[in-house]
Amino acid sequence: MEGHDVAATFANGHTAHGNFLVGADGIGSTTRALLDPATATTYAGYVAWRGLEPESALPDDLLDLLSDRFTFFGANGMQLLCYLVPGPNGELAEGARRVNWVWYVNTAEENLPRLLTGRSGRRYAHFLPPGELTPEITTELLALATDSLPPQLTTLVRLSHVFMQPVLDLSPRRMVADHAVLMGDAAGTVRPHTASGTSKAFGDAAGLASALDGWAPPERLPTRRLEDWEAQRLAHLVTLAAMGMRLASNSSLGTTIGRQFLGA
Repeated sequence: MEGHDVAATFANGHTAHGNFLVGADGIGSTTRALLDPATATTYAGYVAWRGLEPESALPDDLLDLLSDRFTFFGANGMQLLCYLVPGPNGELAEGARRVNWVWYVNTAEENLPRLLTGRSGRRYAHFLPPGELTPEITTELLALATDSLPPQLTTLVRLSHVFMQPVLDLSPRRMVADHAVLMGDAAGTVRPHTASGTSKAFGDAAGLASALDGWAPPERLPTRRLEDWEAQRLAHLVTLAAMGMRLASNSSLGTTIGRQFLGA
């Protein structure tokens, strides 16, 4: 902070100056580390293996099973969901869409460093991107799929460019710090079962726009409105986070009673 202005210095050495800083830099937020250093992510006890494949890349018999359906499979300590989404440019025509799937699997925290180390040798913190799954982990994952999933879903996993995200919880104590704010995943996460990550971020942004409506520097910030926005959004986050934890627990995800997979 420089008086009533904000200076942001980036990793490449570039510095930008402005009147107000919005930290919307994701779950690994550098902005949050500066504004709320005591808040940290905690591992929820399970990971999300994922795939997003063009319809054209999958066999017809598999598409016949998955198209126009929301496919669900659950077992002790795991859960798989699959559904179609638009193509990369919003295409809705049959054959131009994509098959999106997510497979939640209970996994002990000590295995994360191995699972998050890519074939390039890079150690990732929050997300293993497509193409980085090592041959060793690929073999283990396909063996787990063969042992645990219906054969059609095993085929889907085998034909996909798999990526992975550990499921993390983040419950911050603040979103506002003078002329800087946090929003989206930088402000706090919700479990993916709530399907609310995008809508929560949109709500953060819309509420912030309302709180700042009519403000223009060098006027003083509308502090009371920002405090009200922060209180409302943190309360909403707490509600969503609790809902996500309940949904996960109902499927024995992240609990000590659920089966554990992909051991070291």
